[in-house]
Amino acid sequence: MAEFGTAEIPLEEVCEKFFGLKPDMAKKRAARQQLPVTAYRGGTQKSPWLVSAQDLANYIDEQRTKARREWDQVNAA
Repeated sequence: MAEFGTAEIPLEEVCEKFFGLKPDMAKKRAARQQLPVTAYRGGTQKSPWLVSAQDLANYIDEQRTKARREWDQVNAA
């Protein structure tokens, strides 16, 4: 939340950095509920897609935990 300054983050601001998707593809996947976090519109059908800062933080934490487990397995002595 510190990075974006809001609890509701526009999907376009996070899609490439965290999901590896261009904005157009991220919007298509959001419409089909195929993103790793919940995406929603903040009003009408023309409103931008948003993601919750908390959902994004949870996703990042999960990815870090998975990476740490894999690192521990590879580097176990």
